[in-house]
Amino acid sequence: MRLAREHAAAGEAEAALPRAVVERLIALGLFKLWVPRRYGGLELDLPRTLELYERAAHADGAVGWAVMIGTGAGLFAAWVEPETAEEMYARRDAVIAGSGVPEGRAERVPGGYRCTGRWRYASGANYATTFTANCIVTEGGAPVMRDGAPLVRAMAFEPAAVTIHRTWDATGMRATASHDMEVRDVFVPERRTFSVLTDPPREPGPLYRLPFVVLTELPVASVALGIARHALEAFAALARTKRGYGGTGPLAEEPYVRVCFAQSRARLTFARAGIQAMAARAWEAALANRPLAPAERGEITAAAVHCVAECLAAVGALITPAGMTPLARDDELGRAWRDLQALAAHGSISPRGLAAAGAGLLGGA
Repeated sequence: MRLAREHAAAGEAEAALPRAVVERLIALGLFKLWVPRRYGGLELDLPRTLELYERAAHADGAVGWAVMIGTGAGLFAAWVEPETAEEMYARRDAVIAGSGVPEGRAERVPGGYRCTGRWRYASGANYATTFTANCIVTEGGAPVMRDGAPLVRAMAFEPAAVTIHRTWDATGMRATASHDMEVRDVFVPERRTFSVLTDPPREPGPLYRLPFVVLTELPVASVALGIARHALEAFAALARTKRGYGGTGPLAEEPYVRVCFAQSRARLTFARAGIQAMAARAWEAALANRPLAPAERGEITAAAVHCVAECLAAVGALITPAGMTPLARDDELGRAWRDLQALAAHGSISPRGLAAAGAGLLGGA
């Protein structure tokens, strides 16, 4: 991942991953870790995938995010019809971008749907070969209800049908190109629709038995760990050379800084151990074809939320002693800190999720 580290500043300046980095990720097959083997994917197990996410994010936060998002969308190949999966995933450079928020409408028509909508945060929009997005299904303009709630299905769009609005101008994760995407009155055949929440998977592998939410929460936490590790390494390098305000020696010789750094390292060590334990437990359940109990799912959610909070605390504790240095746009510590803050805003690891996690742990779900 040396190439990713070398191009990180350029990616931030351009607000997009440099083409050389994207090509390298494609060549390594890092967007196909969870694509079924019969479509040219690796169908990699959960624990090893999380290690790769962390390593990619350790090189550069935006790269770690891009790999995680691209890999996660590879799961959809297990839910669509084989013919559609071949279309979407068989090509060497196949990458999916999109959104899970149902911001679109899909009107039922003979053979499929007519879709209109605009979605935010389609990470990887500038190199995606297929776009997917959730839509509320309608008939005669009214939502179709299922179990008391509007029916939602994901639609797969060809790039030519999608308008990309270059709205992504964030302070963190700048290189992820998480732009808005829009479609207007686009026909989508039934075979290019799916739901990972309500449809049964068409693939038998253990990876596709795990709840989709688990395959979102643990990956985001792993990316956070990689970014935080990079931040601590950047701080350590700075502390060996930078003299603190009013000090006579480098920051690394100051007792206060040493205490802060030791505490931050401990936070990451234990947070990482927790995520690894949760991943191992979830994978054992998948191998045994055993559904995760509500309490187990609650533990996973709580661990992921806690992990990201610990990463924020670990890196945040070092920003003040680092002084003005992290404010520079091209500073590694500053970039990692901004990337981590952007990641922490993602809804999958919001502290709001702890309410549902607690219900499961207390036997109320």
